[in-house]
Amino acid sequence: MFTQNLSKGGRSGLWLAAMLCLALLLLLTPRRALAQDDGADVGPAAADGLINDAILEFGVWWVEDYPPAGLGGSDLPATRPDALGLRDYLTSDCKFSLFGVCITQWSSPKWTPRFVFGNTDAWSTDWRRSANGGSENSYIDTLDLAYFAGHGSTAGILFGVGSPTPTTVTKNDALGAWGDRDLDWIGLAACNVLDDPVSNLQGWGEAMNGVRLILGFKTVMNDVAHGVEFGKAIRDGYTFTQAWFRAADKLQSQGRVARVLAEQEAYFDDRPAQHNAATTVNWPKYYRTHTVGSEPARLVDPAAINFQMPVVRVQPLSLDESVAQANTLENAFGVTVTLPISDGRPLVGVAFSEGGELEMDVTAGLFLHTDKNNLWLTESEFSVQAAAGVAMQAIDNDAAKRIADAFLQQHGLAREDAQFYEVAADTLTTMDQMVTASGEMVVTFDERITNYQVIYSRIFIYSPSVSAGAVTQPVEFSVMGPGSKFKVYVATQAPVSPSFAGFVDQAVIGGMGGYRRVQTPAQAAAAGELELVQMLPLPVIEKLFKHFEAFVALDPIPLSPDQVVVREIVSSTPAYWEGPIGFSQAELLPVYALEVKNTLKDLDDGMYTISSTTYIPVEASLMAPLARISVPFSLNEPVIPGVAITLEALDASKTLRELGLDPDPNDGAPLDIVLGSGEVRYDWYINEVSSETRLGGGRFLTYTPNFEVGFEGKEGPVKSQRIILVVTDDGKDNEPFTSQAIVTIQMAPPLYLPTIQR
Repeated sequence: MFTQNLSKGGRSGLWLAAMLCLALLLLLTPRRALAQDDGADVGPAAADGLINDAILEFGVWWVEDYPPAGLGGSDLPATRPDALGLRDYLTSDCKFSLFGVCITQWSSPKWTPRFVFGNTDAWSTDWRRSANGGSENSYIDTLDLAYFAGHGSTAGILFGVGSPTPTTVTKNDALGAWGDRDLDWIGLAACNVLDDPVSNLQGWGEAMNGVRLILGFKTVMNDVAHGVEFGKAIRDGYTFTQAWFRAADKLQSQGRVARVLAEQEAYFDDRPAQHNAATTVNWPKYYRTHTVGSEPARLVDPAAINFQMPVVRVQPLSLDESVAQANTLENAFGVTVTLPISDGRPLVGVAFSEGGELEMDVTAGLFLHTDKNNLWLTESEFSVQAAAGVAMQAIDNDAAKRIADAFLQQHGLAREDAQFYEVAADTLTTMDQMVTASGEMVVTFDERITNYQVIYSRIFIYSPSVSAGAVTQPVEFSVMGPGSKFKVYVATQAPVSPSFAGFVDQAVIGGMGGYRRVQTPAQAAAAGELELVQMLPLPVIEKLFKHFEAFVALDPIPLSPDQVVVREIVSSTPAYWEGPIGFSQAELLPVYALEVKNTLKDLDDGMYTISSTTYIPVEASLMAPLARISVPFSLNEPVIPGVAITLEALDASKTLRELGLDPDPNDGAPLDIVLGSGEVRYDWYINEVSSETRLGGGRFLTYTPNFEVGFEGKEGPVKSQRIILVVTDDGKDNEPFTSQAIVTIQMAPPLYLPTIQR
């Protein structure tokens, strides 16, 4: 195995530095495993209210368990790796190390975790002002960065099982309170908190009293580990705004919109070094809006394809092709890429440029590039040049399209299966309050474009086979998901250049795309290798969505149970799904793309609607395996330490109907399906998933609880333990390979009897 260093231009050959396989693996692997619970996920840290300005301090709150307690409802299983992944990146000692020696440092300093609270120890009072029954001055306002992963809406952020009531932290709960001590930045990995109604954005603006940025989402967001990519980008030297938008680009599916609310326009450029900077609190406030997605899935009639979809096989890049892709990207974006390569063995992993501006999936060729000096930056390199009198050329929508097309062509990045969709604009809005002559308070908005996104859609054309001379029309399948996004970022102005090609290279300030190389349906048919997959009936898919979305959808969006009135599927279409950088898939996954109308109620019981899209595989073998735990005792009652308990994993090789999980087997859409391949294994863990915490394997676990491995409660030594079941599907060659189920058991304190002397 070797490391190849690729540099821009003037390359007469490749220089290869031979290294041991182990050495390279150590070099490319952060020292701390990401999103692994190391026992500190529920922190007993005292809320002493002290502030330490000499260090960077943060806290994470994550909620996966929403009512009802335990499995069920609208739980959010990815919030745990989301928050703990952020913790792991912010606290890691070194970016890359070799034999315990740090080779590459992070671009920004290490942080100190002050509060790490999950599930029943994540409390709404930690975020609520004292006048509304909270203690935010002793918790979030003693930090530099506070991060929440859980449910949200325009009403606020919602805590779950075990939190003091009310569980929702509203704008009024935060009014004039956030940041009046130390808090600088807030990250909200939650749906819709920064949505559009004037009263909503105005209310969160009035909560800012020293907080410099609130980072969140205008729309729904997928339940993904957003904090992992956010933390990585922060340590790589990105601004908080850039880090937030880059993470959304990489992980979120089409149709999502990220947003950042700022106290002052200059604060969009904040990095950790600003944690002790003076903060000016006044109106106006400012917000940046970033559209993550692209074209909705094009409608296809399942009957027109006889309820069968062609299998689209992925063809991994060879060694030479991976090197060529890296060459192409570094020449296009002007960066140096370090690429792990392997003679005679499959390539794996992700390659990075030194400053993290470019990532490339080594086996798939997917890439993500962000110009740190210009994209999503207020004080950009271009703005500095313009202020210095450098001749600049303005760029509008039409020019952005021409620039993007030319950039892709001149650098060999154009794709035959990419069709232009639209030019979208990221914007910066000034939001101000003013009093009219009649004494009425009104809110005014002034919006301007900060950059363009020239967006392309990945489309496959398929001609179904016909019989008896029937006429058939070609079908256009959309490819959806994070890996299918293909876009070029173009500035609103760029320095005048002697050549159009030179101007194009300066005007492009980022890009995302690559697409996994596949054998298209037309190529498979020409080679006599076309395979078809039979689609599950739509009523079965709708039933799975209603009762099992969190387990069967590729990017589920379970909404807050306190707010959902009804969720209605308004349209559906067959499509394909391509996962993000690093996602393992041997084929593009055939899915039903479901457009959902969600009717919700606000805190005043008023009704409003939001839309969301979810993607469910058309065939059960492509879904994640079933993970369910049967508990022969009440989880509401404490168990006795020293007394053995037995837990059972439901048999994941059986159908949902056989397991009694079909809520209505006589409705005409019985769930006579096995999730995944059925070739599964079971592993049990205590509190965290690691080799050190494994309790055993098999469907049954007999375990004796003890106080030595429990968590301390937030307000004292109340003990609980988390039993985690991991079901791994060994019969699949596509993610998702695993599912988890978790039960939390409470332990009764030991009973000490008095000594009796005779």
